[in-house]
Amino acid sequence: MMALIDWLLNNIFFVFVFAAFVSWVGKRIKMTEETVEKQQQEQKPTVVMIEEEPRTRRPVKKEKEQMIVSQRTEEQRVERKQLPKHPLVQGVIFSEVLGPPRAKRPFGRK
Repeated sequence: MMALIDWLLNNIFFVFVFAAFVSWVGKRIKMTEETVEKQQQEQKPTVVMIEEEPRTRRPVKKEKEQMIVSQRTEEQRVERKQLPKHPLVQGVIFSEVLGPPRAKRPFGRK
């Protein structure tokens, strides 16, 4: 037992190389197991459940509500994308966006 410890301490470089090799082999085995599991999961058919809403007597009203909601969201999206037309307002906005971050600027007690 003592001879083994002496040999390990005298040949520490080989011990590190051996430990690195064992670690590498372990990682490779783990990676191959993960890829096999992923392939098995991809091969399994997935079950998709579709929830159907109960039919009502007035389906037309619901369609109208959906149309109104979709029109509002489209209008809001268009409004958000446009910048103000006034050049002074645009300058202030771009100075805030392109300037230094707020954390780098002192917050004012003068």
